[in-house]
Amino acid sequence: MIRRRHVFHIGGYDPITPEEQVERLRRSLSCFDKIWGASSRVSEISNTSAISASCNLEAWGPNWKTDVTFEMLRWDDLIRRDSGAGLGSRLVQSMKALFDFIVTGTLFRYAIASWKYALFFIFPYFCLLLIAFCSVGLSYLATRLIPDTIWVGQLLLGIFLSLAIFVGSVLWIGPKRRINHILDDAIFSHKFLYGKKGEVDKRIDDFAGVISKAARASDADEILIVGHSLGAALLIAAVARALRLDPLLGSRGPKLCILTVGATIPKFSLHPMGGQIRQAAQLVAGTPAVNWVEYQARDDAISFYRFDPVTLKRISRDHSEGCPTIRRVQIHSMVSPIRFRRHRFNFMQIHYQFLMGNDQRSVYDYCMIICGPFDFNVATSPSGAVELFEANGSVTAIPA
Repeated sequence: MIRRRHVFHIGGYDPITPEEQVERLRRSLSCFDKIWGASSRVSEISNTSAISASCNLEAWGPNWKTDVTFEMLRWDDLIRRDSGAGLGSRLVQSMKALFDFIVTGTLFRYAIASWKYALFFIFPYFCLLLIAFCSVGLSYLATRLIPDTIWVGQLLLGIFLSLAIFVGSVLWIGPKRRINHILDDAIFSHKFLYGKKGEVDKRIDDFAGVISKAARASDADEILIVGHSLGAALLIAAVARALRLDPLLGSRGPKLCILTVGATIPKFSLHPMGGQIRQAAQLVAGTPAVNWVEYQARDDAISFYRFDPVTLKRISRDHSEGCPTIRRVQIHSMVSPIRFRRHRFNFMQIHYQFLMGNDQRSVYDYCMIICGPFDFNVATSPSGAVELFEANGSVTAIPA
């Protein structure tokens, strides 16, 4: 069993602060304690820097105890900077990104790989188009109510009203419906692919250095690196760079494990300019000392379901061979029926369930993987820890 674990967490394109992440972790662990009969404790954040922030976790039952260093590899400051873009710049840059993803055929590859993700990608553009049509329609009705106006005046007034309604609507609706956020995501992806995000590239180098240092110096039994959503691609890039710095990474010292959930690695890999991510994924997958498992869920529209992030091919329903090991799970098996019905069409809520506590025992349980007593291979096995726990939180058997 695992007594000490060092967990690195790389979040997706969401400016969540370390404090918010720890609060979410506290709520998740309360669910973990309830459904598994365990006990847990989370410390306050310590060792905060621009690159990382960490806290300590303890989880225990009658016959086990695990100490965890939970280290968040940060890039929320860079995401927050993107969110400060003005409306004009956001619209221009997002349209440029859309044009590129169409011309290069990437959007069509998305549709083949995951039609749900393709719809997610074009969702904010459809909203903008709908707002534009409504703006023109409302301005037309308004100008028709003004009698005895020459057509040139009506035309100029119509254009002005259309722009005013459009801008006002986007400024009001954009932040509320995450339109701005998804547009910023597309802009970021486009710039990153073309090497125009040097600060992110530097941050990935920093992540690689932190991971490499921990692998050499940590006294943990296991090092686990978790990547969610777009953060999974940054994780793979960072681990690949760490492997280039130290080809023996993972073959000595603590066992090195990778968990990608809700991952959007193909978002970059399917683009002609995504060679860096394609090569990184191949390097990580081809390193025997690194154990990589990816969980995919049909209900998660903001990811690539039944799609291999290394071979970039559709996979069969029972695919679990090769690297990464791909496990298919169902969100409705993790949460209560009432909660699932309530959030069924809240795509962000479903997307983040991979990082939150479950309502019931399931083969996938985020908290069990990061702070449970079993090593990574057991916790991510097809049956997970479901049959290995008593109701009082004690371990019934120690797998060989």
